[in-house]
Amino acid sequence: MGRRWSWALVVPATVLCACAGLRPFPNAAPMAVDDDQQPFAPRPATYFSPFIWDGVDNSFFRPLSNLLAVDPAGEAVNVNALDEVADSSWWTNRVGRHDGAITPEVLAVGPCEGAPDLDPRGPWTVVGGKPDGENPGFFIKGQDGSRYLLKFDGATQAPRATAADVIGTRLYWAAGYFTPCNRVVFFDKQILKLAPDAMAERSSGKKSKMTQDMVDAAFERAMRLPDGRYRGNASLFVAGRPIGPWTYEGVRDDDPNDVVPHEDRREIRGARVLASWVNHFDSREQNTLAAWIPVDGERGYVRHYYLDFGDCFGSLWQWDALSRRWGHSYIFDVGHILADILTFGAIERPWERAKFGPTGDVFGYFGAEPFEPDAWVNEYPNPAFSRMSERDGAWMARILAGFSDAHLEAVVATAALDPVAHAELVAVLAARRDKILARYFSEVSPLTAPTLVPDGDGVLLCLRDLAAETGVAPPSGRDYAARGWLGLERAPVEVSMHAGGRGPCVTLPATGVASEGAATYVMVEVRAGTRDARAALEVHLYQTGAATYRVVGLERP
Repeated sequence: MGRRWSWALVVPATVLCACAGLRPFPNAAPMAVDDDQQPFAPRPATYFSPFIWDGVDNSFFRPLSNLLAVDPAGEAVNVNALDEVADSSWWTNRVGRHDGAITPEVLAVGPCEGAPDLDPRGPWTVVGGKPDGENPGFFIKGQDGSRYLLKFDGATQAPRATAADVIGTRLYWAAGYFTPCNRVVFFDKQILKLAPDAMAERSSGKKSKMTQDMVDAAFERAMRLPDGRYRGNASLFVAGRPIGPWTYEGVRDDDPNDVVPHEDRREIRGARVLASWVNHFDSREQNTLAAWIPVDGERGYVRHYYLDFGDCFGSLWQWDALSRRWGHSYIFDVGHILADILTFGAIERPWERAKFGPTGDVFGYFGAEPFEPDAWVNEYPNPAFSRMSERDGAWMARILAGFSDAHLEAVVATAALDPVAHAELVAVLAARRDKILARYFSEVSPLTAPTLVPDGDGVLLCLRDLAAETGVAPPSGRDYAARGWLGLERAPVEVSMHAGGRGPCVTLPATGVASEGAATYVMVEVRAGTRDARAALEVHLYQTGAATYRVVGLERP
């Protein structure tokens, strides 16, 4: 109960302080880890998410109820004093640290670090599966007993689906989320052995004893190499016991750690920008997983995973008009429908300009044109994505700035594509990333990562300029300006600018400290592009000694 009250008081306290003047940040280190992995018992109940109902609810009933409700989205509530998100059972800061820890080589391994190898010589035991549908697959046990979901590309667009799953898990993992270990595998069909008790689940939902004929039928839709081997995606079962999907709104009543409404979590809201990058239009709760992680005895906690990225990178459907619309329009988009009726279809839609790339239909209509980050939507309205604020989107843009072209080369290489497909996918990902960065770094300050650097008898506050680093803004001739204030009364104080290695540096004012144990409140505003107030970053500090400061807060007004 204590954690519920602590979160509930964040917003009211902020509002009261803002009304009184400067909002003071406490003289304490900003929260870096959310204590939401406390062991508890009993294990939460398994949640079943019906696909049809989720789509109908979010497409029809929820928009209707929102018309009658007073529910301003506001800002995400799980943001720390540095305008960032703390590590938790939902998300962990990885490439967003910009400290070089996630190198291209590390990204290529991603969530497979420490995972067992799946020997392509086998034997692999088929213990169950879905032998029909658009993307047939099996549940298998490897030679060491590890469990995998083995999926194929399906009847069309090979090798897009397996590539999307393998690359998508690594991009989402590096961005901070929990994902399974997915690998492209090439194998001979003869290494598969059917377990006597294996059960098959048909697309209708009915189960029956699995036969060798079912296994053979699934391979008719798999990609086969000239040497006779098949291409697949082996997805290692995640740690813990699955308890169903997690939702994009509300909290679990049977999880005492789950106290922040999911639609108000920044990492869930900001995932909209990440999904737009790879066109993960199938971002719905059925493609998530909550897993019970045992700790001691009956106690454990819940970890939250993203699953199934097979729709990314231009999934094509039987109806071309629908394939073109993915990422541009909901399945049932009232706004687009009404506009087309009123204008007799005279409005040219962006998806009408979409074209195939150099590989033809392999990546469908996935391209840099006519992609616009603000206009991107998923399959049907998502409660958290719909509440994403400008700051939430800018937070994810700062994370995407950590993906260099070298990162993209390394991660696409894990999909084992031919040279033309590899080059096309890298180019499109780079161009869509750059569009996202240009969109958000022009509206919200790209300055980040405050560092205190000793400078003679004084101290420099140095920042990184992600816009200059990523080429959104020209690094040469970049204008910066700064001003400072002391105390809650905001008494102006002179500060001076210096050139830093990766952005601007500001000399902090040496004000002196009244007595031992006391601290002086210092605020510095730094602008990248001196004439644009949207580019301002406010850094809040305490001076605790002659040359001792502590950064306690960041604001991007």
